[in-house]
Amino acid sequence: MGRQSSPAAAVRVASASLSRPLVAERAVAPPRSEALPKEKRLAKRREFLRVYDTGRKIFSRYSVLFFAPNDLPYSRIGITATKKLGKATLRNRLKRWTREVYRHEREPLGLDQRTLDVVVNVKPNAAAATWIEYRDDLQKALRRVAGEGRV
Repeated sequence: MGRQSSPAAAVRVASASLSRPLVAERAVAPPRSEALPKEKRLAKRREFLRVYDTGRKIFSRYSVLFFAPNDLPYSRIGITATKKLGKATLRNRLKRWTREVYRHEREPLGLDQRTLDVVVNVKPNAAAATWIEYRDDLQKALRRVAGEGRV
């Protein structure tokens, strides 16, 4: 015998058919992450100390940059934001801003070809800076690092 369907089942079938697209779906590649890979970050204290001890120093309005050559085929960055800056949300924001500027400037300035370890110490006055002010200041400092890192 034939199967009897209830009105509720008919509604479920009708709504399920409406939720399916009528057009064939295109295969879309997932967006690639723009995050800075872990191998391109300084993480250990001894790595920071090596850059402080053997590297050069550049002062800017909102940060102090230390840089030293490394033996890797790429550059790495380390960021310090002390409690003098303010609460954790502010420190994390400034670290995100620093990573973002570095990520955008790394390619145009050719920082990966110079194979440097760069440490950015964020100054307390950066807490009052806007994104534009901070970005412009750090871009200038990174250009100086790229210029002096050639030697």
